[in-house]
Parts: sequence; C-alpha cells; structure tokens
Amino acid sequence: MAINLVLLLLSSFLNGGDCLIRLDWETLASEVTIRHFSASNYFNDKDPATVWNEMGGNITCTIDPTTLVPTLSLPSSFDPAKPMKLHTHGFMDTTAGEGTLSKHTYFVNAWMDRYGGDYDVILVDWHNLAWFLQISSWDDYIYDLAARNSIDVGEFVGRCLAGVIQQQGTGALHFSGHSLGAHLVGKIGRTIDEVTGQKVSRITGLDPAGPRFVDGPLVDAIPELHANLLSPDSAQFVDIIHTNGALEPAVIYVPPRAGALEQLGHMDFYPDGGSSQGGCIFGQDALPGGVCSHDRSVLYFLWSIIDEDLFPSQVCTSVEACNNEESEGPTVAFMGEPAPQSFTGTRQLYYHDIYDCHWDFDEHNTWLCA
Repeated sequence: MAINLVLLLLSSFLNGGDCLIRLDWETLASEVTIRHFSASNYFNDKDPATVWNEMGGNITCTIDPTTLVPTLSLPSSFDPAKPMKLHTHGFMDTTAGEGTLSKHTYFVNAWMDRYGGDYDVILVDWHNLAWFLQISSWDDYIYDLAARNSIDVGEFVGRCLAGVIQQQGTGALHFSGHSLGAHLVGKIGRTIDEVTGQKVSRITGLDPAGPRFVDGPLVDAIPELHANLLSPDSAQFVDIIHTNGALEPAVIYVPPRAGALEQLGHMDFYPDGGSSQGGCIFGQDALPGGVCSHDRSVLYFLWSIIDEDLFPSQVCTSVEACNNEESEGPTVAFMGEPAPQSFTGTRQLYYHDIYDCHWDFDEHNTWLCA
C-alpha cells in the first residue's frame, strides 16, 4: 500500500501535479509548436509552406516540473508592445504549413492584411497529440485521448504565454480555436488568469467540441473535460460560432453532431441554426459525419476577418429558437471578427441566415447550391 502511494505521488509530481490531466511537461515541450509571426517578417504570399517556414519563428518553452516556471526563448522579431492574435486547430488537424500544407496559415494573412501589421500572430500546432491513432488504456484512446491532450496543451501554452507576459509584457491578446482547440484556448485563458491575475481580452470558440465535454446520447461527459469547457470565465469577452452543434452531441450517430450547442460565451452565434450548414449535405462541399458543417466555423471566422460586414445577425431568444432559425428584429451584431463592437455587456444569442452554400479558404459562392 505504501509503495503504491509513493508511486502515485511520484506520478502526480512528474505530470505537474493537478495541472495536467495525462501528459508531462517534457512531452508537451517537444510536441507543441508555438509559432510566432511578426509584421516585420510578413510579405504577401498565401502559400502555406512559405508562410510557415519563411515568415514564422518559434517561441521555445520548457516548464520546470517542480516550480512550474517556464524557460523561454523568443524570436528576435518578437515585440512585447504588440497586441497578438492566436489561432489553433482541433482533432486530426494541424496549423503547420509544412507537410500537410494546412491553410490555417491563411489566418496570418487575413489578420496582417486587415490590421496593416498592427497585430502579431501566433499559430499553435499540436498535431501529433491531436491524431486519432492513439491508445493509452481501455478508457483513454482515439478522440477521448486527444481531448484530454487538448486541455494539457492549453495548460502548457498558457504557462508559456504567462511567462512571456510576466517577463516581457504584451498588448491585448485574442485567441481562437476550432473544435478541441476551442476548449484548448479556453484553458490557455484561464491558466494565464491563474498565473498573472489578468484575463486575456478575447477568446473566439469555433464550433467547440461537444462529445465527452457534455453528455451525449450514447456516452456521458468525462468529468475532467466537462470541468474545462470553454466559458465566459475564460476571457474578458468570449464569442462562439456554432455550426455543427447539438445539446446532446455525438459524431457516431444520426444526425452526426460534433459541436456543443449550448450557450458558452458572452455572444453565441448560430448561423443556419448552428447544427447543419447549407451545401454540406448536398453539393461540392458535402462530407460525411458532419465534417463539412463542423469545419465551416473556421471558414466563416476567416472570412469575417476579410469582410466584417459578411454576417449580419439578429437576436434569438433561446438556444432552441436559434436552432430552429427563429430570430427577432433588425441586425444588431456581426458574427466573427467584429463581434465585440456590438457587445452590450449582457450575454446574448444571435442567428444569421447563410446565403452562400460553397465555402473554402479562397472563395465563397452559390455554385451548386441545392
């Protein structure tokens, strides 16, 4: 019994005590890339490999498992006075512009072009920890394992960025994340608040993952994941774009729903009702398992940076009303990047009727709409 207790305490110590769910600081330091993009290194090129390799530089970070103090190395182009935008991917995805040539690098272009270099950008890549071919034990595998990893990645990045804030200072911070990445950036925000006593300015959740974070029709929420839901406590301002959500989400189900539909932020937007997006069941974008609708949140947000007037939204009185596409009155807010401009200080739900049925990183239109 005594030996088992010592082993348990040792395991807890090595994994960062109560801070981490399943990973350790060494693994996180080796598997998480915090890639910084400075306006001073930016030039107009949308090729993902060029953006990633030629415009970015890593913020390297290790965490001392005893003190939880980060050791940091910042790129020479890092400017502590600059406000920053951060974006990260979700399950089975990547932001890295090399290898898979992820077009999440388009967020660098969009923010740099929109703000004329007034913001620097960070892309967080954790693709090995988000991959589906992983198994640790009979109750920790595939999606569940990646979901637990996402929270640990958020803890790691949060402590690294908290160290940057304490050592260098920064301007306003705005984080965005898709699916598991939405809860990851929520964890970053809460960790920074815990370490520094300062809430980050804004977090944008892009169809935050639902399964195992909330109860579903087949399996219940995992307690340590439910405790780490993205919430209004994660930042001073939290906005959510729901595109493939359900109140009881499940991907292996009919209909498949990957997102959490409930109100999670200060401003929650429900384009096309928040569960299924036009052109995703029939049309050139159609994909099985709700993938198209789930990914649309990323595309809507990207395009809202490019054109802030693209998603005029009306108030809906409840989550159910939003989901049923029932809204009231005139346009009072715009979904996506400009959302804070119309925040009234009270939590609110919004609906937007999406007109175009085809969306990708380069264009959106009504071609082949059913």
